[in-house]
Amino acid sequence: MRFVWQGKLVAPSLDLRPNAANLKHAARVRAQVVDEIKRGTFRFADHFPDYRNAQAHQPDSDTEARDFAAWATVWERLSARTLEHSTHLIYKRHMKAYWLPAFGHLRPERITHEMVLEHLAELAIPRLDLKTGKQLRGLGRKTQNNILIPLRGVFELICKPPSRVQDPTEGIANQKTQKAKPDPFAPDEVDLILRELAKRYGAEVADYFEFSFFAGLRASEQIALRWDDVDLRQRTVLVWRTRVMTQDKERTKTNVERTVELNTRAAAVIQRQRARTAIRGAEVFQNPNTGEAYQDEQSQGRVWRTTLRAVGVRYRAPKECRDTSVTLALMAGANPMWVAMQHGHSVQVMMRDYAKWIPSADRGANLAAVNASIAGPAEPDIGVQLV
Repeated sequence: MRFVWQGKLVAPSLDLRPNAANLKHAARVRAQVVDEIKRGTFRFADHFPDYRNAQAHQPDSDTEARDFAAWATVWERLSARTLEHSTHLIYKRHMKAYWLPAFGHLRPERITHEMVLEHLAELAIPRLDLKTGKQLRGLGRKTQNNILIPLRGVFELICKPPSRVQDPTEGIANQKTQKAKPDPFAPDEVDLILRELAKRYGAEVADYFEFSFFAGLRASEQIALRWDDVDLRQRTVLVWRTRVMTQDKERTKTNVERTVELNTRAAAVIQRQRARTAIRGAEVFQNPNTGEAYQDEQSQGRVWRTTLRAVGVRYRAPKECRDTSVTLALMAGANPMWVAMQHGHSVQVMMRDYAKWIPSADRGANLAAVNASIAGPAEPDIGVQLV
């Protein structure tokens, strides 16, 4: 039988007659061998004790026998305990798409710092996908930084003492990237978008986005919001769970629950939703086309893009509904501390990302307070005498 071991094709034999039954047995043995290689547990002596080159092919320990693909499998299994489900899925995709095709068949000690840099350089420029024949765009700086995270994780595991493998990712700095600033919608754009949503997709879809604009929950928080979390008398909602990539989590992005006070427009949406979904006692917002809860943000995203194109409003991602909620509150004169608490932001984030909206929000109240505090004794009114 033939299989690839440590980057080389090997062909040990089984001492069996080549009849149908034995061929099936050999196929099962080979499948088991391939599986053990993937898991990093394969040893030549266990299956082929009489193979003349077994010693040459068998490293001193099980861990030394693993190629990079086997180590990646081990890391994926172990990291699932500490990573968020959505993050874990993304890292697995990055590993499969960018690193395993290049290094999966190699032993870790054969992967050098220069090889990693060379591969990153190849990914950064347009290239041809040999499988599909399609032209692929080069990876941007942010994506390059992101795909390095799982690679570093695998080598952090590989290089734990007493390993003698040198980490090839050491010294590779992240690319500098430009952080996107909030890009909220103007009030007239909000009304234009909501009217078009209602016309095209109905009032319930429009209400979903109206709540996004005026309550400012994260999309993962809004689709997980349940009627148990709504206080109709106090006009508040308790935000403490999320739904990301169909997975429910009993925590927010910042791991801090918060109570959101609903303004009149957000509270009005809740009252309208009460007649639509409260009888079921589950999620506040449900897909009107299916009658089921939203599991992710895909269908909302399609509706959103079509609507903005129809009304001629410059495209921004649906997450800008949340930024719009923040900036509308600041421009209305709300205290930035209160706005930060409402939206689950830290004060540092509020001052860093939304500072440009804060000076106009106080409508001169802060300057007036400072002037009143520092004013000296009133000067006498000497008047003006006309001659």
